[in-house]
Amino acid sequence: MALRFTPEIAALLGAAFCNAVAHGALYAFLSLHLEALGYSGTTIGVLWTIGVAAEIVVFLYLPQLFRRATLSAILIASLACAVVRFLAIGWAAHELWIVLLAQLLHAATFGSFHAASVAAVHRIFPAEAQARGQTLLSSIGYGGAAPLAFSASAAAALAGAFIAHRLKRAGL
Repeated sequence: MALRFTPEIAALLGAAFCNAVAHGALYAFLSLHLEALGYSGTTIGVLWTIGVAAEIVVFLYLPQLFRRATLSAILIASLACAVVRFLAIGWAAHELWIVLLAQLLHAATFGSFHAASVAAVHRIFPAEAQARGQTLLSSIGYGGAAPLAFSASAAAALAGAFIAHRLKRAGL
């Protein structure tokens, strides 16, 4: 049976893709970023643990969360928390308390987002296509992020080459 991509399916998969891309810098650079700011390995490990613990706690409260908010509200709030989290880590990580709060936001940016997106698959995909929906969510959300991240890296390198070309014109 052919799967019909509705606007809701496209929106869910698009949001999952964007959320995965947003987390790419976190997974690749958080430890390096914090180390460069002078954090010890132990502190960095504790901060990662806090993020995972926050995610586990949100899973415990999912039934209440799902009763109080729509899935779209949870997804939007999770992504809004991601904006705050990643800006805080990028620009204010020299303050331990800010990084601590940012790591607590992992409960929303990953935990509640993941749970709401999995629940959304069950609501917007036809019953006979829910397994395919979960596969698409995982492959597009997580598998699709790496190619885009590396494409962004390639675009940055290309921009750098054009900028460096000015040096050639200056005789360097």
